[in-house]
Amino acid sequence: MGDCCPVCGGKLNPKQAHLVWRLEHTPVTDWICWNAAARMALPALAVVAGLALLLELLAGGLVGVENLLLGALPGQLLLALLVLCAAVLLGLYLQGEDEVCCTLDSRGVTVQVYLPRPTSLRLLLRGKHPRLMREHPEEPLLVAEHTLPWKRVNRVQLWPGKPLVLLYAPRWWLRLALPCPPERWEEALGALRTALGSSKQVQLPPALRTPSPAGGKARASAPRADQHPAPFMDKRDG
Repeated sequence: MGDCCPVCGGKLNPKQAHLVWRLEHTPVTDWICWNAAARMALPALAVVAGLALLLELLAGGLVGVENLLLGALPGQLLLALLVLCAAVLLGLYLQGEDEVCCTLDSRGVTVQVYLPRPTSLRLLLRGKHPRLMREHPEEPLLVAEHTLPWKRVNRVQLWPGKPLVLLYAPRWWLRLALPCPPERWEEALGALRTALGSSKQVQLPPALRTPSPAGGKARASAPRADQHPAPFMDKRDG
């Protein structure tokens, strides 16, 4: 905690100040990973079911649709759903553990995913080509990076039990999930309150709203620098 960079000793201005943390992550036990898979699988099943009902309606009318609903269609859709769940479970399990580095600064939120022990299978399951291991032989390997500027955030939802911060852009679409260690929760809320607390366009929970002082407009102060060692140094410093 301080106003100077621990690496070079230079003084940090508000634009350089940032909050960063790192934590281990297991996709198969992460609700967000299952949610992302469901947002792709369930609409696909709904489209298939809708097309089947539409074709049956055109071919046989309402009687054909009723026969289809009372016949094998529901069982086939349930079987397809079970197969998809099993495939997602296997895929997330084989992905193995990764490490997530989260950064909050004056521009927005950045989440980087690192793979500590990359293999060809684990990279393919994450949509990456195995050649990344040859191009970047150092470990851990950066396999994903997501950045969301503050100006694009439309809604924030807090999940203290996880703890987890959900960022939406637009308000109905989950854009970024920000996992946070319990010991860094209050610091993260402070950074979010500084960045978004006075915004009129962002839907915020009460814990992030900045109250306006009587007779004047609230002014968000610049966040203090919270510098920590770079990712994947001594874990005791994280």
